[in-house]
Amino acid sequence: MTSCFDVIVAGVGAMGAATCSALARRGVRVLGLERFDIPHALGSSGGHVRLIRKAYYEHPDYVPLLELAYRQWHALELRTRSSLLFQTGLVHAGRPDGELIAGVRRAASRHGLAIAALDAQELAARMPPLHLPEGYVAIHEADGGFVLAERSIVAFAQDALAHGAELHARERIVHFEARERGVHVVTERGAYDAARLVITAGPHAPRFLADLGVPLRVTRQVVAWVRPKREAPFAYGAFPCYAIEGDPAEGAGLHYGFPALPASFGAGPPALKVGHHALGPLTDPELLDRGLGVGDEAGFRAGLARHLPDANGPLLAAQVCMYTNSQDGHFILDRHPAHASIALACGFSGHGFKFAPVIGEALADLVLEGRSALPIGFLSLARFERP
Repeated sequence: MTSCFDVIVAGVGAMGAATCSALARRGVRVLGLERFDIPHALGSSGGHVRLIRKAYYEHPDYVPLLELAYRQWHALELRTRSSLLFQTGLVHAGRPDGELIAGVRRAASRHGLAIAALDAQELAARMPPLHLPEGYVAIHEADGGFVLAERSIVAFAQDALAHGAELHARERIVHFEARERGVHVVTERGAYDAARLVITAGPHAPRFLADLGVPLRVTRQVVAWVRPKREAPFAYGAFPCYAIEGDPAEGAGLHYGFPALPASFGAGPPALKVGHHALGPLTDPELLDRGLGVGDEAGFRAGLARHLPDANGPLLAAQVCMYTNSQDGHFILDRHPAHASIALACGFSGHGFKFAPVIGEALADLVLEGRSALPIGFLSLARFERP
């Protein structure tokens, strides 16, 4: 027997769980289908903690969405009585004319964001362990910090369930089709009909959205937790989050990290989470190598050795995840051009998690109303159309 819903959400990671929450709070009968657990660390939404910031170097047009996202994170905290967003401050560092620093300044200037340039003395006071190469400058963003990743997905799921959503874990979608009056979804355990479908499948999105004609590249990414040689300077409350422009000779990108969090956070090993935000090798999500190789460790060790040598201690844990990359590195958020009953969000390219609550609201708008008043036009599929 086929079960019927108003909306089915395919994929209940950060974006899918947020969408289920947004839809359920509007009184919609929603079903969320997830092939793994809710939450899990097998896609793009794990890793315990994620950076959040407003002075968005990637593009100033993200800033209004971030302002909304911050408010919605706090609203989710209130609804679920949980602590998710921690504004520890964030230090950006790089060459004055580099993509990171120039982009941070551009976003802050356009939107009136509070940032502060740090001279050598101020940087030493705020972040004593940091070593910067000659010619680098640093900017402090007080609004920056981190969100707890898996705990956030649990909060979205809790919120969705409290408002009447139905969530199914370990139920893989085998096939879906758009019909004249809605969509039909077949899983390994059953079949479902709905008036509408939202696709938030992370690295599995290319399988669902092959007919879009927009390439999505899935890459293998590694994050790690290291035990600092000296613990006190890197502890939560003493150490901010950071993002440092990489050496072009080593593939550029950003070296980033977080304070070492106490056990009460339930956020991974008693260590410093670090990573290198740069595109890894192409991968198939069904065949992903989750082992840690010598080259994987070299990627994040290079940033530690250069910028934070006192943090470059023993490895306690590592995790392999995936980025789903669009052609231009920006998100794709739109209705399906061939199926009005389907909305989609994909191509988050390694920097999307912080936007989850506002993406959920935007997808709810798109799938229910066919449009959104939120400033998401720059993320539509229209930008890929040939003139």
